[in-house]
Amino acid sequence: MSNIKKFAYTTGDLFTLSGNYVLSGKYTGYYNIANNQPYVGKFTQDIPLNVDSNVYSAVVCSDLFFNRLPGENFSLTYSLSDFIFQPGEFINSSALDNKLAKMYINYLDTYRACFMASSNLPYKFVNVFSVQYTASGYQLSASSGNIGNYVYPLSTINPAFTRISKIAFGADIYTPNYTLIFANPTNLVTYRVLSGFTTLNPLFSSQYVETNTPDYGVLTFNDITSISLYNTSLFVCDSGSNTVYGYDASGVLQEDIALQNKFVLVNSVNGTQGGFSNATLVCASSALVYVYDAGTQTVFYYDYNFNLINSYKNSNLFATSQPVCLAYYQVYDQLYILTQDYNLVILDNQANATVIQLPMNVMQQGEVALKMIFSNSNSDIFYLLTNYNLYKRFVSNPINNIGNYSFVNNITGTNTNNYVGNLYDVSILNTLYNSDQIALYGFDQIINYNEVTLFNSIVK
Repeated sequence: MSNIKKFAYTTGDLFTLSGNYVLSGKYTGYYNIANNQPYVGKFTQDIPLNVDSNVYSAVVCSDLFFNRLPGENFSLTYSLSDFIFQPGEFINSSALDNKLAKMYINYLDTYRACFMASSNLPYKFVNVFSVQYTASGYQLSASSGNIGNYVYPLSTINPAFTRISKIAFGADIYTPNYTLIFANPTNLVTYRVLSGFTTLNPLFSSQYVETNTPDYGVLTFNDITSISLYNTSLFVCDSGSNTVYGYDASGVLQEDIALQNKFVLVNSVNGTQGGFSNATLVCASSALVYVYDAGTQTVFYYDYNFNLINSYKNSNLFATSQPVCLAYYQVYDQLYILTQDYNLVILDNQANATVIQLPMNVMQQGEVALKMIFSNSNSDIFYLLTNYNLYKRFVSNPINNIGNYSFVNNITGTNTNNYVGNLYDVSILNTLYNSDQIALYGFDQIINYNEVTLFNSIVK
């Protein structure tokens, strides 16, 4: 299991750098906590940080979280009975130290309760990518919104685009540009998104599995139901052919001319080879590929060469509670399985399971879960997408919402479908900024937001 407990961003009021570092002094940027010690960055423990001695930093460097929900009452870890010496209990220095330690935890609980995440969502609307008519015809373009306008569906520019298409955003580590990947049922379509999210340039579109060979091979996609992009590795689950494909996407993400801006097919596994009968979902970590088989209600763990490592089967739950998303949580090397009716199955790296039922009383009639994604700027935040809404929640306190997004007509246009919902998919960009850059596929367009993950102080 990863020894990283949490990561977040500091604006310079928590830690300092000292020694032979260029940035010596007050530290601003991402940090992670491992064994109560803070380090520079999200996932490495190469450069230690010095802790400013205050209560806030004591919470940050502990196993505790600032995770109070709006309007939620708070409770203390220990009650009065924990501090009263019972008959026959020895009174010595060890017993006193134990009770003082409990008092300190209660003090931290009281302090933590003074901080509450904002429920005012979204924090900032950026723009939309929508189909617009230009002198060159219909094309996907950036705009500031669609004030009361009808929005053309994406199928206007390509019949392969559907409302069940999947999206993934990837960052170029060498430039400020991004890549938008559309996985439609029968093809992959990619766009280059220039810095500032103001320009989209089409890269390539292919219905063929092998996009980097001169003749494109002979295999075509039949029914893509899930994709997963981890760093530069792209995995595509084609349920129609019961096959999972693994690609090296670095040539596309990093604008490598030598690789012709194409995905390089590295490996694949079909049902006969992998032991599954109806693959529908895929997810990846740095070392493993996770595939959900709806036919046997089993999640399979493979390495990148598609050698079987482990599996998790739960027919009792998955036969009636359909999994809709696999999400990898890097902080503790866990796989989250989200079902359509809001069950969360959390698997550790040995496939041991914890099951949580999220309450449905705040959901609309007919509102079903579609996807969950973890924040890139705060390890204690995740987003839950349904066909009607996007919710923000704490990983450490996932039962209820921090808040939910509100969609207004001057952004979304007039496209609404109250019967099945208006939202289809969501992706987060992996950036170095103190916010989550969210791309929401809904209302027949891509709506881009910036979402902060710091806290407002509210004394109760």
